Formats: sequence, structure tokens, C-alpha cells
Amino acid sequence: MIKQANKNNIENISTLIYDAIHNVANTLTGENEDKKILETLDYYVNMDICRLSYNNIYTYEIDNKTVGILLAYNSNDVEKLDKPMLEHIKSKDIFLDSFEKECFEDEFYIDTVSVNSNFQGRGIAKELFNFATHKAKEQGFKKLSLLVDFENPKAKVLYEKLGFQDNVVLKVSGSQFHHMIKIL
Repeated sequence: MIKQANKNNIENISTLIYDAIHNVANTLTGENEDKKILETLDYYVNMDICRLSYNNIYTYEIDNKTVGILLAYNSNDVEKLDKPMLEHIKSKDIFLDSFEKECFEDEFYIDTVSVNSNFQGRGIAKELFNFATHKAKEQGFKKLSLLVDFENPKAKVLYEKLGFQDNVVLKVSGSQFHHMIKIL
């Protein structure tokens, strides 16, 4: 079942985010150690306003355990959503005006879809993508977007099957990504 994440039950969410975004997590948290990255991701998930806030996360649960997540938001809100994270990493003497661009105006941006490896191959990711499409339409968006790492051709093939098409190439945290869009 897919539902809005609950601030009081964020177990597994940070791990699922980290599993999906890898080295981008270092940039967003200002950390290099797995434990500290996960602690900072938990801190962000608990925020009311933040790119990684529970307010932007939908969980897929089996037997009351979060086994998959969809993290998605209005691309027009990126500056507001990133501000708390930028403020947090300033406390670590990392001064950035903004994070690298991941999406463009007027997109419902899928930041992260992640499924626990023990539950992959069951169609959970597909359900999360269908849910994202529904949410985007419900909120009046005409475009759904996401990034896929050049190093992940398997995911790119999946996204193409789901109706996403290449738009531009973006560089994020030192890696190249395809920015893909799906017209709704």
C-alpha cells in the first residue's frame, strides 16, 4: 500500500534514499561516513519543509514495514525546499548558494524511487511511478521528470518503458545524468 510518509515512523526511509542517490547524498549532507550521512538524511526527512521532507515522501509498505519510497515534489519549490539543507551544511563550513540543477520549471519532479533489494522484481517501483503520475496529474502538472545516472542504463531502459524521454544532460555531484521527462 502506498501512503504519505509519517514523521513519527521514518524507519528505513533514509536507507532507501541513500541506496538510490549514492554519492549525491554526500553533497546534500556534507558528510562522507555512511553513519553520518544516514543521520543527516534522517534529520532532513523529519523537517516539515525540505526537499527530503516526509511531506514529499510516499511509502510503500508490506506488513507495516516501509519497503519502497517515492520522493517527489513541485520543481517550482526547489529553492524553498533546498534552503534548510543549505543552511545545515553551512554549519559544517560548506558554503553553497544552491545545489546543482536537477529539474526545470513546472515539472512534478521524481527525486527518488527506491525499493529494498529483498522486494525488487515485484512491480513495486512500477506502482510508485504510476502513483507519481497520478499525483502529478492531480496537482495539474503537464510534465513528470526525473534524473537517471549514465552509470545506470538498466534504470534508463525501465524509465523509457514507462514513457520517459531524454531531455538534456545534467551534471550533479560530479556525475552525468539524463534528465528525462514524461508528458502527461
